[in-house]
Amino acid sequence: MPHTKPGQGKIAAISPQSQEQLLNQFAERYVRLALAVGQHDSYYVDAYYGPEQWQKETYWQPIPELLQLQKSGASELTEILHKVTAQELVIRGRFLEQQWSSIGTYLSILQGSKLSFSSEASALYDTPVTASLFGKGELHHQKLLAEIDRLVPGEGALSARFNQFKSQFIVPKDKAAAVFSAAVEIARNITNLHMQLPTHESFEIEYVNDQVWTAYNWYKGNSHSLIQLNQDQPLGIERYLELASHEGYPGHHVFNVLQEQKLVGTKQWLEYAIYPLYSPISYLSEGSANYALSLIMSDEEVLSFERDVLMPLAGLSGDLALFHKVLKLVKQLTYYENYVCQQLTDNCVDSDTAEQMLVEGALYPESRAKQRVQFFLHNRAYVINYNVGEDAVAAWVEARANNQADKWTRFEALLSRPLNASDLQV
Repeated sequence: MPHTKPGQGKIAAISPQSQEQLLNQFAERYVRLALAVGQHDSYYVDAYYGPEQWQKETYWQPIPELLQLQKSGASELTEILHKVTAQELVIRGRFLEQQWSSIGTYLSILQGSKLSFSSEASALYDTPVTASLFGKGELHHQKLLAEIDRLVPGEGALSARFNQFKSQFIVPKDKAAAVFSAAVEIARNITNLHMQLPTHESFEIEYVNDQVWTAYNWYKGNSHSLIQLNQDQPLGIERYLELASHEGYPGHHVFNVLQEQKLVGTKQWLEYAIYPLYSPISYLSEGSANYALSLIMSDEEVLSFERDVLMPLAGLSGDLALFHKVLKLVKQLTYYENYVCQQLTDNCVDSDTAEQMLVEGALYPESRAKQRVQFFLHNRAYVINYNVGEDAVAAWVEARANNQADKWTRFEALLSRPLNASDLQV
């Protein structure tokens, strides 16, 4: 039997208002189920700013019971989507469908199912795994390492030499707050030139330890975030603008502010009042946050700001231009990190081997490699949301942008009306 797409088939037409009401009712069901999954994994619900009563009414339910709720809901959602014809609501329905499907996958994982890296990337993040997720092949990877080797001064093994070169750009811990504050200020000022954010939006910064991540944005609702920076590993000067834009402006903080303001507040689409971490929306969330720095500053502007403002604040000196030339090549090694994570997730290598692969093939210092492997073990295929997501966001934003103003307009539109990974293709 031919597959019937939403809006097709012999189903009596209903008004757009009735279509929206059906989706609104299912959105509540989706939020409540996601909250229930959060009872089994404290990391699953990354942010929630929906009705307090729904949260209060959430209680622990056995995973098989939740799986049954998800399965029956999937059938009902399919019936709803057959009735949805209004274009905006069709897109909304696709988002709900992908998010709902990912809940079923994650519940299966919590129950003990072992998925491959490829299956996880597809089922949780709507991202089919192709060879491009792991870079341009071994030959290209070796060429990158050879080019970095040519640029980095000194003698000896490349990884040790690179990290020795990088050490002159490490920000002392007692300077971290001042450097990060300056980076946040410039990111906020530039973002405010292009976006009209709520006047009361804000975030606070907290410095923490003993985490597998470098930084984290905890969105609290009402246009407010808590941003935590992990102090376990010293950060290079280049990381401060990256993190200010990724976690703050115009990254995660702005993404959540716009969703709360325009989707939850104005449209009352409450499915956007919850952010399940291991779900398709993370592809756009991490991808847009990674793209944020290139939107607010060109490479030349980043170099100038770090040289003229951040380096003096940190009390550092060195050949920053050469450092950034090297870093541009090092960034391309992140696709090799996807490969290492895939090998670890699929039990092709153990943790010690994965750490060594990161040291030799991605130029990590040993201590940072250990932390990164712990991140891989905890988050698995989630890693593709960063660089692969960034590439997809960049392609979508820039596809129809004739100038920088167009890029900002399209970027804000994307954050204000999120698309699934499969809908981001250009």
